[in-house]
Parts: sequence; C-alpha cells; structure tokens
Amino acid sequence: MSNNVYASYNGSQLGFTVRDLGLDQTSFSNLGIDINSIASGENGDVYLASKNHLYHYKADGTLITDMTFPDESINYTSVIVHGNRVYASYSGSQLGVTVRNLSLKQLSYFETGFVASGIAAGNNEDIYLASENHIYRYGTDGNLIKDMNFPISTIIYTDVTVLGDNVYASYKGSQQGVTVRDIDLEQLSSFNTGINTNSIAAGPNNNVYLASANHIYNYTTTGELLADMNFPDDQINYTGISVVFATTT
Repeated sequence: MSNNVYASYNGSQLGFTVRDLGLDQTSFSNLGIDINSIASGENGDVYLASKNHLYHYKADGTLITDMTFPDESINYTSVIVHGNRVYASYSGSQLGVTVRNLSLKQLSYFETGFVASGIAAGNNEDIYLASENHIYRYGTDGNLIKDMNFPISTIIYTDVTVLGDNVYASYKGSQQGVTVRDIDLEQLSSFNTGINTNSIAAGPNNNVYLASANHIYNYTTTGELLADMNFPDDQINYTGISVVFATTT
C-alpha cells in the first residue's frame, strides 16, 4: 500500500494533487471540474464529489466512472470510502446521504433534513456527519444514534474523519481548530489552529492533515505543526483531503 495524501483544489486550477506524507507532490491531475470533496479508494484511485456528480478516477487522472445524478439541483458535498462502500452527503432539492458500492451503484440512501459539510464512516459502518455546530452519528439505515450539539452556535464544523476509535472534526467560526472525540462523540481533546479548515483527514501516528485555502497542513493531535505546504498560487483553494497509509500490526 502506498502512503499518499490526496487533495482536491479549485480556483485558478481545477483538479487534485497526490503527495507523500511529507506533503511533497508526486503527481497532479487538472480535470476542469469544481470538486467539493475527495476520497481515496483501492489501489490508489480516488472518488470525487462535484455538483450532481460522483466521479471515480485513477490517480493518474484517467476517468473510470462518472455517476451523474439526473436532478441537477443535487450537490454532493462530501464523499468518503470505507471498505467496499462509498458514502456521500448531498444538498439541494434533497438533503441526505447515499450509500454506494465501489462502482457507484446506489445500495441505499436516507434523508437527514440538513446540509452536511463533511462525512465519515466508522468501523461499525456508522456514519458521522458535520453540519453547523453539530456532529451527527447515524446508522446506515438512517437511524439517528447521536446528535452532538455544541453549545456555541458560532462554531461551525467543516469536516469529520474517523480512524480507529477516534473521531476528528475541524471547525471554524468564533474558534478555529480540531476536536478529537471518541466514537460516541465525547470530546477527548482539542487544539486551536487559527485557520479556516475546509477538510480534515487522519494520518499515521494520530496526526491530522488539514486543507485550508492554498495550504495543506500536518498537525499532531496535541496541536504541534509538523508541516505547512503553502502552494505559491494564492488563487488555489484546497477543498478536500484524504490520506491512505500502511498500518503496522
């Protein structure tokens, strides 16, 4: 398994970058589509959420599948791959979550009634959604398990990711940072970053990668900045981030 960081971007260019865990670029693909979110799949391929499309690409930019939803008012806001399933949140004329196989054939869906800015899946296939000052936990059948409603309404959770027994979420608003929580959404720790984060992904050794404007950051969960990849074109905006890495047993 390759150790890679994948990040989608819009602005002066539209596409995704593939980088090593130290954030040095190994390749990129300009696709001409405005991407909301990116998820790493099997064999280094990627899934992209863009308007009413879910795309499946090889890492070299070769298109595998374009799943175009017929309702153009639907906007896929976030996508994640977990095991042999693809999960995506959507807004527009409908608000909810779709569960699909790796070929992007829909298996199920459910309505949520709110716009989710981020989606993640846990080891038990539960789904975590970030929305405003809430982090929600759902079953794949659409059953709401937990609504973690942060008491400060000016906090906005922008994205969520799950690794093992930990849930990580980025937030902006009156505070800017990262929260680390258990699978029941009880907070374990948090740290301030001072940046508006678009997307978060968990990496090895409990590090996290953050996409923010024309930066990709790598932090420890204690708030130590390990790397700041500052792309020289400030018209680039990294919209999504995903990390794949080999684990040792």
